[in-house]
Amino acid sequence: MKKIRTLRQSMMFFGIIALLAPILVLTILSQTRIWNLLNENLEQDMRRELENSAVMLDMALDKYDTVLYDFCTDDDVIALVEHITENEDVLDVNSNRLRRELSHVCNRNDGVEAVTLKTRDGQVFFYDRDAASFVTTTWADTINIPDVQTGTVCQGGVNVTLGENHDTHMLQISRRIVDYRNINRQIGTVVMSINQEVFWDIIRVSQNARLYICEGETIIAAADNSLIGQDISRQQRDGWRVSSCINEKTGWTLYSFYSLAEYYEAVMERLLANLVYTIGIVLFVIMILIFIANPILKQINQLAEGMNQVEQGDFSVQVEGIAHLPREGIQIVNGFNSMVKRIGALVEQVKQSTVEQKNAELSAMEAQIDPHFLYNTLDTINWKAIEREEYEISSMVGALADILRYSIRNPGDTVSVGQELYWLSQYVMLQKEKLSQPLEVVTDVPEEIKNYRIHKLLLQPFVENAIKHGFYRKEEPCRLIIRMRQADDQIHIIIKDNGKGMPEEALRRLNAWDGIAGEHVGIANVKKRLNLYYGEHAAIYFESREHAGTTVHLFVKAICGEDGKT
Repeated sequence: MKKIRTLRQSMMFFGIIALLAPILVLTILSQTRIWNLLNENLEQDMRRELENSAVMLDMALDKYDTVLYDFCTDDDVIALVEHITENEDVLDVNSNRLRRELSHVCNRNDGVEAVTLKTRDGQVFFYDRDAASFVTTTWADTINIPDVQTGTVCQGGVNVTLGENHDTHMLQISRRIVDYRNINRQIGTVVMSINQEVFWDIIRVSQNARLYICEGETIIAAADNSLIGQDISRQQRDGWRVSSCINEKTGWTLYSFYSLAEYYEAVMERLLANLVYTIGIVLFVIMILIFIANPILKQINQLAEGMNQVEQGDFSVQVEGIAHLPREGIQIVNGFNSMVKRIGALVEQVKQSTVEQKNAELSAMEAQIDPHFLYNTLDTINWKAIEREEYEISSMVGALADILRYSIRNPGDTVSVGQELYWLSQYVMLQKEKLSQPLEVVTDVPEEIKNYRIHKLLLQPFVENAIKHGFYRKEEPCRLIIRMRQADDQIHIIIKDNGKGMPEEALRRLNAWDGIAGEHVGIANVKKRLNLYYGEHAAIYFESREHAGTTVHLFVKAICGEDGKT
């Protein structure tokens, strides 16, 4: 047999599910959104940092390019190179002056390790800052001098050893010496060799990133000198996010490798913190639910125990309300206690009624008169009246017999409207004899309505009231109108008389059904029967004025067919 959960178990189970489901969905959605935002922010930060690095590289190169431009356009330098080229350098005076100019460029600008000048006739002049010489060098006089037509040419340069076993790499910028008096005249080319290490003080990157400057696919500048000269595609990319951009000034490509290890660690810390917050919120809400639900569940258990006692026949049970119970709970407890009291009282009434009914049945059996005896007696009186030619008395006796048969056979049953009107005409015929004035009865009922069915004796109390009260001691001719009309799914029955009418206060009490049982027993019984037969599908109200007659409006549900279906 399947085990049935208690209310506490069901509330806890479904409460936790209802609580966790939306929180879990919202947590997943929010964490997914946070993850996407963090990835977008990381991508944007890397792009922004890379662009800033490119800008800072341009600014650094611009500084050296300005120094080189000033040197290449200096009139004294141009004159010295011209004299040397035209073999007018007596005793190397011009060459020495030119070498001093080269040394000034190196010594006045940090990071410039050498300046090399090549004249148009192939003579090479240099200054090696590390060697502090313009005569002896291991590399400054052997560098590749590019063919510069216009502007500045940047290139990766060469690896060199500075000092004691300090390997580094040079980035080189080259420019033509230009005589603006004749810009087409070739004078010479100057190459400035810059230590790539000075750029890392200028190009700032985050601690989690590695920056590489590449010429094509070859690394020409990096914080780790051992990587210079390697192919950028051979760098490990697992666990790194790579972003790149091209420097338009130099044509070099800047690569940023961002370590995802610390990034993922930071993300996981954030996700873990959110998870802890979520669990804390869930536990807090569960505690609140338990605090709120406990008194309710306790009260429900008491009610369940009380119901068990009632099922055992103990109607003296009263459940005590628990403190701090919600208003609805208090209403349920009070309602249960009141219901048990009423049920107990009703049970006692039923017992008493059962005893009284048995006594009444015994009395009825003792006083029962056979209806056939009554019908036969009336039939005998009828024949006696006919023998004496009292035909009016005979008609009255026959009508009375019909009325008795109609009212006794199947009381409460439904009959057609036509049958009810026929029986009502027999009843009116007998009642006419009590009036001092003629009584005219007008019936206005369409044929289709005559086939509808209504309950027996539904109209008789209203006709009886009109004759008994409305026409009492009336001096003018009496008139009674019975009219019926279809009103949606109801029959609207109108019974109108031209009798004495009634005062306004009596009309108010009659329409309000306030204290009419003693005065109008028949109408009160009709009201009860309407509630019993039709419930909410029936209504009744009265219209009346003194000396102007009374009109009864009765609405009942339209029932058609022999089976009584609507």
